Amino acid sequence: MITLSSKDIKELCSSFSVDEHEAFVLLQHVLGTPYSSLVLSKEIKISKEQLFAFKSKLKMRFDHVPVAKIVGHKAFYNHDFITNEYTLDPRPETELIVDLVVKYFPNKTDTLSILDLGCGTGCIGLSILDLYPNAKLLLADISTDALTVAQKNAIRLKIDKRCNCVKSDWFSNINAKFNIIVCNPPYVAENYNLDFDTSHDPKIALFGGKDGLDAYRNILPEVHKFLVPNGLLFLEIGINQCDNICAIESRLKVVEIAKDLQGIERTIVFKVKN
Repeated sequence: MITLSSKDIKELCSSFSVDEHEAFVLLQHVLGTPYSSLVLSKEIKISKEQLFAFKSKLKMRFDHVPVAKIVGHKAFYNHDFITNEYTLDPRPETELIVDLVVKYFPNKTDTLSILDLGCGTGCIGLSILDLYPNAKLLLADISTDALTVAQKNAIRLKIDKRCNCVKSDWFSNINAKFNIIVCNPPYVAENYNLDFDTSHDPKIALFGGKDGLDAYRNILPEVHKFLVPNGLLFLEIGINQCDNICAIESRLKVVEIAKDLQGIERTIVFKVKN
């Protein structure tokens, strides 16, 4: 066994240009030891094989592979979600959708039907489903690989009995109406230069055509067919896209435009006009 001191950890972080917090997350993954225990330890016992694995993961991070893609999971809202090369990593700003659902549907005992459209990991829909014990969820995605990940996440949260998965190109295979539709569609313009971390996410979950709005042009004109009376659509958007998205479909009314913690217009809540 090898002993790593706090100084050793700092030197490894420096040599691989990796943030110390991220390094401890990677070390936690290698050792299976709680993060807090590692951070508070003055000395960490590690085998040669584990040290090699740790350095390999530091090298991956040095090469701009996101931590979530290295360890295979990422925290979102109240839970940890499996993620991989087939899914967009959950992001903190997307948690706003869950908060807005709770705002507009404050009774947690309501019997609700929920659609997570383009679900990816399923983090949005499953986080909501976990809060509403009488609700049911449909996870929809065009990617079979993404649906496999979403199903695994449902099982991890022990709420898989209340949700189903369907392969669907937006609404193409949807045959029901819902109280709640949540969606974080691809909204990056095709000529946008991604940062190194984001470039490891699947392109299908990122790019939305020439101006980034193709998905919205497919989704918004169809939404009225899939919402029950007083049902709501919670839709994530990109920077400076709000006005153009709101103008796409005249049959929808904007209920709220919500900003994220950085003050960016991030989520639009729509309802069907009476």
